[in-house]
Amino acid sequence: MAPHGRPRADLPEGTVTLLFTDIEGSTRLLRRLGPLYAGVQESHRVLLRDVFARFDGREVDTQGDAFMVAFRSAHETVNAAAEIQRQLAAEPWPDGTEVRVRIGIHTGQPQRGSEGYVGIDVVRAARICSVAHGGQVVLSEATRDVVAPAGTETMDLGTYTLKDLPGSARLYQLLAPGLEREFPVLRTSFATNLPTIPSPLVGRDRELRLIAGLLADANTRLVTLTGTGGAGKSRLALEAARNALHAFPDGVYLVSLAPITDPHLVLAEIARVLGVRDTTSRPRVEALADALRGRRILLVIDNFEHLAGAARDVGQLLRRVPDPVVLATSRRRLRISAEHIVTVGPLPGKDAATLFLERAAAADPAFRSEDSDRALVKQICTRIDRLPLAIELAAARTPALGLEALLDRLDHALGVLTGGLHDAPPRQRTLRATIDWSYGLLSPSQRSLHTSLAVFRGGSTLAAIEEVCGHLSLDLVGDLSELVDFGLLRREAVAGIDPRFRMLATVHEYTREILESNANADELRERHAAFFAELATQAESGLEAGDQAAWLVRVERELDNMRACLEFAFRSGRIALGLRVVSSLGRFWRAHGHVTEARSWLAHGLSIPGDVPKDVRAYAVWTAARQAMAQHDYDAAAPLAREANALFRETQHPREIVFSLCELANIALVRNDVDHADTLALEAHASAAELGDTRTVSAVLQLQASVASTRGEHWRAQELYDQTLALRRTLGDPLLVLDSAYNLGEAAFAAGDDERAEEALEECLALSRDLGDTLHEAAALCVLGEIALLDGALGRAVGMLRQSLDIYAGLPDHRASAECVLGMAGVAASHGHFSDAARLLGAAEGLRQGDGLLPGELRIAEHVEQLLASNLGDQVATLKEEGRLIDRQHVLRDPVAVVRAVAPE
Repeated sequence: MAPHGRPRADLPEGTVTLLFTDIEGSTRLLRRLGPLYAGVQESHRVLLRDVFARFDGREVDTQGDAFMVAFRSAHETVNAAAEIQRQLAAEPWPDGTEVRVRIGIHTGQPQRGSEGYVGIDVVRAARICSVAHGGQVVLSEATRDVVAPAGTETMDLGTYTLKDLPGSARLYQLLAPGLEREFPVLRTSFATNLPTIPSPLVGRDRELRLIAGLLADANTRLVTLTGTGGAGKSRLALEAARNALHAFPDGVYLVSLAPITDPHLVLAEIARVLGVRDTTSRPRVEALADALRGRRILLVIDNFEHLAGAARDVGQLLRRVPDPVVLATSRRRLRISAEHIVTVGPLPGKDAATLFLERAAAADPAFRSEDSDRALVKQICTRIDRLPLAIELAAARTPALGLEALLDRLDHALGVLTGGLHDAPPRQRTLRATIDWSYGLLSPSQRSLHTSLAVFRGGSTLAAIEEVCGHLSLDLVGDLSELVDFGLLRREAVAGIDPRFRMLATVHEYTREILESNANADELRERHAAFFAELATQAESGLEAGDQAAWLVRVERELDNMRACLEFAFRSGRIALGLRVVSSLGRFWRAHGHVTEARSWLAHGLSIPGDVPKDVRAYAVWTAARQAMAQHDYDAAAPLAREANALFRETQHPREIVFSLCELANIALVRNDVDHADTLALEAHASAAELGDTRTVSAVLQLQASVASTRGEHWRAQELYDQTLALRRTLGDPLLVLDSAYNLGEAAFAAGDDERAEEALEECLALSRDLGDTLHEAAALCVLGEIALLDGALGRAVGMLRQSLDIYAGLPDHRASAECVLGMAGVAASHGHFSDAARLLGAAEGLRQGDGLLPGELRIAEHVEQLLASNLGDQVATLKEEGRLIDRQHVLRDPVAVVRAVAPE
């Protein structure tokens, strides 16, 4: 054993490919073979070790029947794996036994330790092995990207969630002569955000079979589960979606529309769930279509009935892209072409009784059902129309009332509330009676509190309830506990010490109708708006401090309440309040990809006639300019920034004058008016010097660095970015630090100082991942991949460029993607695949759409052009033209595979 703390010198370092193996069903083999198993295990070890030695594998660890082996070459690793499976299949094992070994392979940069390797790459390789089947070789995407250009054949198995690892991973099966091809799905779940359901679904076998058949049909695009509120459409959809996980290799995602009130926000909510960031001013449907093209995804869109206006948007999305399938729940059909309707009605009598008895036993462990009770249960279920929500609410009262009293109570409630709304269907009237009956069991204080909670959307924290509704209850916590026990309120499991509560969608709808006729409804809305306006103000400060990540999560969780606050503010003429809220969340809108929504709120608020203080308008116009810049909409941003600058001068806000000058200068740089940008930078510098404010000075320094970079003065730009980063470290503002670190890294790379560039970009990458800022993450990965390319570390280059492209593929920012594709052209050329490289060069030019090369891109372009000129000569122009014609989304998903697919024979 190596001395404690000293890395094992016999193991390769840097980029390493790890191979894990173990025998599938080894315990079963041991039971079957008895004393013979020891010999089988030893023969297996000898066979594997012989193969490892022939392919230069270094044994890291052995435990029982499992091996961990390190290889310097990914190609040698997959060749060794294929040879192992062939030899194991050919070996004459005793007693007709089959020894089936599963193999997982991953390429990364694990850290050497005293007994082997440590780090996340080791865990990833082990987890990949654990999900494989005996006889199968499964590769990570990083390994596949290294070996594929050399002709290694693989099969895409889809995207999976691996135990204890964040996010999802795309896995591939090795295909080679002599290896099996057909295996069951891997032993893990596909990427999904479906919630864990604590109790099994009761009944619905017929509906599940029908939905499964529709989802299995390649021609199905939309399945809508329709039925009355409380019929269990949502629960059925979740069960059907979970059963269909393996049919949708790119994921199954739940999109809940319950808190959404504006049909125009439906596509935005789908984009948020899928992680499709909002970075351009293109229509949302186009951005979503680009992100979904080629991805076999099931979208479970829940509670659609109140947003019928958005059905057309979903229909347009499905017409634009053929790959995703939608499973929707709604009280009425969506009336979209090719819609398949599955009606969800009452439960059959036996299933309804089973559900009631299960829920009653869960509510009261002492509950025991006797045969004589079966008739009472049947009557109870019949009176409440055998609807699952009504059954659950009724069963929750069993401990307090017993079956007979419960049945009597239902008789009274239904008699009083017969008919309900005259224009509602009978089942909805029955459900309304059931909810009203449960509501009637509350004390006056509990009823008042429950009604007031309808003012919230998307749930609420205890602190928010105390501030907005606390005056309505003498025992707030006790009353909330009773509401939870009644099933009228649910406590959510969220991080943090402040509990969060949410109503079921149907219960919230019922309660909201009561609130509409309540005399104190406007007072509650005012209190609600005041609370969330204050929270937005706190968020503005929090988003400039060290706890930005926590504030970004908190505001995202309260986004529906913020929307309710804004709706009330603008509807009631409190324009200044609404504009302050939108402006306060300026950083949130950009960091979490809600830019289009922010611009919509600002445009609406700024267009409403009325007196608004000039300083409020100044900040709102300034925020609108910043949001437009985030989407590269410079034509819209320019007049807004000019108006903001004028208002800041009029209202005497010197810091903001400097910031708006910087933004105007950045717009000038984009338009290649460097002299005007320089003039504005000089003016901003003079004003900032008078202020002596660190944040303001850092903004001017960053602007001056951008001017220098545009002029080609890369060393000067690097020096200024260095100064900016140093200043911003003193502010305790991670978002500013990561932005400056990226700009410094980019400038250092353009200047040829790769060591400094890598250091700065690694810092940007770490911070962006901590904060969930995927745009900076993708940008940093791209330049780091370019550095690795020029350094000859092609495996590392492919891994980073691939990660960057995976992020950009979900975004409509083709200009940023072009740099990654250019880097992949460099990788192809370095591997000797010159025709592929030329086509990728053309594809990158197509993505740039006429924009010039960035300073850092020039280094890569020169590197590739030199290799192509010396190896292809006059063919380069023709091949580049072929590359320009390749579909953009195909290029982003798998650039090397696509250019080979379209290459002439």
